[in-house]
Amino acid sequence: MALHSLYGATVVVVAFGMVTVQPAYAQRRDGNLLPQDKSGQVTAVGCLVKGDAVRGGKKDKYVLARPKKGPVASVPEATCTVDPGADALTLDNPEKAKMTDAMVGHWMQISGRLESETDKNPDNLRELDVLTAKMVPVVVPKAASAASPAPEPAAPAARPTPAPAPAATASPAAPPAEPRKLPKTASQLPAIGLAGLLSLAAALMLRSFRLRQRG
Repeated sequence: MALHSLYGATVVVVAFGMVTVQPAYAQRRDGNLLPQDKSGQVTAVGCLVKGDAVRGGKKDKYVLARPKKGPVASVPEATCTVDPGADALTLDNPEKAKMTDAMVGHWMQISGRLESETDKNPDNLRELDVLTAKMVPVVVPKAASAASPAPEPAAPAARPTPAPAPAATASPAAPPAEPRKLPKTASQLPAIGLAGLLSLAAALMLRSFRLRQRG
């Protein structure tokens, strides 16, 4: 009897745990943007992926995985990846915001109307009727940035330019060579004789001229 009572109590505890845990888990998968029984306008930030990337998503739909309340100016994670059990919202009417496959794998900020969802199945994703959508820039914190590259080694000090060698002192120019003296091989006697002849001829011509004047 005691064993039967213990078994019955265990079943009650397990059932109560399933009832209380399952809605909580379902609530976690919508990012806690709004209570499940409420609908309204929200701005959500998350990773845009194809529906079949998460459990409960439809492959012909986009889903916003890992949603959180926005708006935000940037996100700190450079990589936008999800696991199958990640929180997610099914996106309805993404064409209104001109969403394309080129946005898949990027962080997105989406505004629209989040529909209420009272189903207790955590794989029944809440629907977000898209109104606007834009990509969110990634700004990695400095602490998480890649280590700065080692500083470049300092350039070797420039060698001092050697002083120019003093110009060689020019040697004094050698004095010009004296003109070479010709040997004295001629005598002055012929010149004296010639001068005497010329004087005699001049005297004779002068005497002849005077005689003509007298006669």
